[in-house]
Amino acid sequence: MRKSIKKAAAIILTAAMAMSMTACGGGKTAEETKAPAGSEAEPAADGETKAADAAGSGEKLKMTLCIGRKNDLSFQQSAYEGAMRVQEEMGDKFEVNVVEMGDDTTKWQAAFYDAADSGADIIVGTGFQNKENFETIPLEYPDTKFILFDQDVDYTSGDLGNVLTVLFDSNQSGFLAGAVAAYYTTGENAANTDKTIGFVGGTESTTVNNFLVGYAEGAKYVDPETKILTAYVGDFMDTAKAKDLANAQISEGADIVFQVAGGAGNGVIEAAAEKDGVMAIGVDSDQYRTLEGSNLQASVITSSLKLLDNALFKICSDYVEDVSKVPFGTTATYGLKDDAVGIVFNDNLTKSIGEENVAKVEEILGKIQSGEITVSDVAELTTDQVKDIVNN
Repeated sequence: MRKSIKKAAAIILTAAMAMSMTACGGGKTAEETKAPAGSEAEPAADGETKAADAAGSGEKLKMTLCIGRKNDLSFQQSAYEGAMRVQEEMGDKFEVNVVEMGDDTTKWQAAFYDAADSGADIIVGTGFQNKENFETIPLEYPDTKFILFDQDVDYTSGDLGNVLTVLFDSNQSGFLAGAVAAYYTTGENAANTDKTIGFVGGTESTTVNNFLVGYAEGAKYVDPETKILTAYVGDFMDTAKAKDLANAQISEGADIVFQVAGGAGNGVIEAAAEKDGVMAIGVDSDQYRTLEGSNLQASVITSSLKLLDNALFKICSDYVEDVSKVPFGTTATYGLKDDAVGIVFNDNLTKSIGEENVAKVEEILGKIQSGEITVSDVAELTTDQVKDIVNN
């Protein structure tokens, strides 16, 4: 009864959402998504036979990406671009469906139920808001694979062998962003001579604070006297509040502000654009590129990348090659070595901090990759330890 009620709710609620966009590709014969009738293979509850039986069925793996907005210029847009890359480069293997669920998270659960009831083989979601959804819904659809980006789940809460959670070494890209900030705030282009930088997060969460810890360590690696101001919006949508928080930090001497606030972070970039000598650091996607043609673009010195597009493409590639290569039932972490995190190196960065300092940031990147620099992981720290890293 519970499942039937939720299924009915899904149909009603998703009808009010933005229409799904189905991208269907042509090409070579796809791998079979279900064990053929009469097969001796076990039912594909664990997904093993879905990708393994490429017996010329002509069927494609149906993947549905459920995101709030595909054009948030940040985290969700990166996921969308990854789905589009899967469609463009593996359209012979996948039928990709993208559902924009909107900003009302109360409707998100219905969207996932609708995707599962519509026969999706793989359902992809993002963010901490979906933790409970991915701990409960997959239990009702054991033949469906679920992938959740940027949030883990409690695998002891039930049989979640069909769930993959994906985290990122965002502390590593945060470290690089912090190094950039430290070089900028002491440079000739900065608004003042104060060694003060800012950080505006969406929510005070493990995911956001992993960026912060890296940011603080990177800045203090370059200059231990760097002061870091921090603030949180409380969500990832309120651009006006994010702008107010950034302006408050600018008034306290911050001439560069790192925003880790999703769509709300655009307010930080607006605040930077309105002040001479103040820059913003984007997050998740290359926001200098996504803001091309706008009056905000020049204020984005670089972006701390969380490349969901690369991670999703790699997972899908591994899935069709050998499903056992995808560690469902666990949490996978992607970092610099996987080209899943990093920062943007472009002319605007060089113009802002100079070629010599850009070379130093590249050297720091190499040291992180080699293990010479180890960046703290917020999940392994206490609240007091995080405060010490940021404030001392």
